[in-house]
Amino acid sequence: MCARGDRVPGSAAEALAMAGAALDYLNSPAADALEGSGCGDVLIALGEIRSKATAAHVGFLRRFDAADAHDADGYGTSSAWLAAKAKMSRKGASRCACSAPAPI
Repeated sequence: MCARGDRVPGSAAEALAMAGAALDYLNSPAADALEGSGCGDVLIALGEIRSKATAAHVGFLRRFDAADAHDADGYGTSSAWLAAKAKMSRKGASRCACSAPAPI
């Protein structure tokens, strides 16, 4: 795996694995070697990543809901599915599902 970030994932599963590996590193003791002054750049990049992750989450949730994909698992709504499958609180799942704007 490239360390420079120039490798493009070939699938959603591979992209998620790469993102998970990156976050695992940032949460590991290895990241403690970064000095305090360098944390600002990391915080800026994490903010950008959070924005991109939120946009992706909303997009996939919109598509999941529009396809009634929750029905296949026996759930009547995306929020019920999120509560069960993503192990979210009902309140959190409801907020998450309601935050996805309807397509125009």
